[in-house]
Amino acid sequence: MVFIRKLSLVLATLMVVACASDPTSREPARLTDFQAEKKLKEAWSYSLGDGQAEAYHRITPVIDGEEIFIASSNGKIAALNKVTGKKIWKKSHDLRISGGIGVSGTMLFVGTSDGEVVALDRLTGQIIWTTPVNSEVLSAPQSDGDVVVAQTYSGEVHAFSISDGKPLWNYISQVPRLTLRGTSTPKIVRGVVMVGFANGRVVAFDIENGAVRWEQRISVPQGSTEIERLVDVDGRLLVLEDDQTVIATGYQGQIMAIDIGSGRPLWGKETSSYVGAASALGNIYVVAADGSVNALDGNGQGARWTQTVLARRELTEPVAFDGAIGVGDFEGYLHMLAQVDGHLIARARVDSDGLRAPMIADGKLLYVYGNSGELAAYKLQDL
Repeated sequence: MVFIRKLSLVLATLMVVACASDPTSREPARLTDFQAEKKLKEAWSYSLGDGQAEAYHRITPVIDGEEIFIASSNGKIAALNKVTGKKIWKKSHDLRISGGIGVSGTMLFVGTSDGEVVALDRLTGQIIWTTPVNSEVLSAPQSDGDVVVAQTYSGEVHAFSISDGKPLWNYISQVPRLTLRGTSTPKIVRGVVMVGFANGRVVAFDIENGAVRWEQRISVPQGSTEIERLVDVDGRLLVLEDDQTVIATGYQGQIMAIDIGSGRPLWGKETSSYVGAASALGNIYVVAADGSVNALDGNGQGARWTQTVLARRELTEPVAFDGAIGVGDFEGYLHMLAQVDGHLIARARVDSDGLRAPMIADGKLLYVYGNSGELAAYKLQDL
């Protein structure tokens, strides 16, 4: 069963772009010339290990305070000053990191391909505890300061005591035989843990005891083949600034706004996506599986604009930064689109091995972690 599952993963990964393509072309859109209005200036860069390696990982950095933490697939972890890129510490561990990094207080958390959740000292990078789970952890474990929550590729959610890694509760979802390569990242808001699953559902749990608060279906399996019936909620859940609403995206399903307290859907729009969404200027920005970048009205009433020039380029999750929307692609290009209408305003090549992990921004710098292990910080400047 494990072998079948892994074989299915590879097939699903290869088919993502093909399924999303238009009838006349399955090739990625070629980059077109445009009149640049801004330039992306690299502020600093730092190289760590082998990055995402050959696996289809999306190991994402995390910012906390004045530091940014990164990890590589071959077990290297580093803490950097987020403004200067200066190394604070770097550690190498015998870990095959596949999900990370989470941060809470004085601790960091990563997940591994060998089915482990690992807690580390934030100040030194030393391992504090390791707790086994039953399969790969493909997203960053999260914590509220008391409980650590991790999701496995096999569709389970595990909660642990932050002090010693002792298991507290777990939840097992029904996983389709064929899924995309990845999982959602648990999101914690006011004692509620929200998780997206490969069966097309988002489930909210009480973080203390694992009791299900609510569940909401984002995608409904349709079609006669297993590929047509893929409905994964793989993208990161987006909690809006009001802490009352979560935005979830589903492959071959919807983008949906959900009331966190009740689980009631506020609005939904048919959009197939395997990455998370972003928000800014009252809009929700989502990259569809076909490579189009879309700006939706924040109340779900309609679309503001759609940009298709990057079709089938396997785009990353969008990020809002300095009046623009950034997306990366499989060839390692970072594209910046105007928030107001989606036209291209800047482009830079970051990593020839490609970009896959979600980018992060802190208002002053945009951080891009390439597949080869290069973390680069950018400013968006006038020409």
